[in-house]
Amino acid sequence: MTRELVYSETIAERAAATFAEHAKRIHERLPEVEVNHSGGSSVPGVLTTGDVDLHVRVEEEELAPAREALEEMYEPLHPHAWTDGSAFFNAPGTDPPVEVALTVKGTVDDLHHGEAWERMAADDDLRERYNDLKRAHADGTDEEYAVKKREFFRLNFPKP
Repeated sequence: MTRELVYSETIAERAAATFAEHAKRIHERLPEVEVNHSGGSSVPGVLTTGDVDLHVRVEEEELAPAREALEEMYEPLHPHAWTDGSAFFNAPGTDPPVEVALTVKGTVDDLHHGEAWERMAADDDLRERYNDLKRAHADGTDEEYAVKKREFFRLNFPKP
């Protein structure tokens, strides 16, 4: 399977509008959560498949009710990867595709879905190494890519 990659700035307006739409939707149900635009479409100079990632951050005691609300709004994504501090969702049929990462503040998943992207935005070398990873696995399977991406984040952004 070949993933078509584009630089994030080519989809910036569309990604920002999609983020705003879904952030508003989430805040209507969960006004106390923090919602950030994350992932490749949020950082200029990063290669992306064009999807839009939202990062929903909560305190530990807010995780269960936030997860329940998001399960009513979105479809669970990678439930095998859910932890005591994270859960993942997608919005099927959206264009561009939308994924939501729910994390407890201060966890490793919180780092990987938040601060890691801020660091990437500020570090040309890190951004280029991430782009190299995307290019190298554009023709691979989703699973191979996911394994390499997790490894990249684990090595470059270790646990807090």
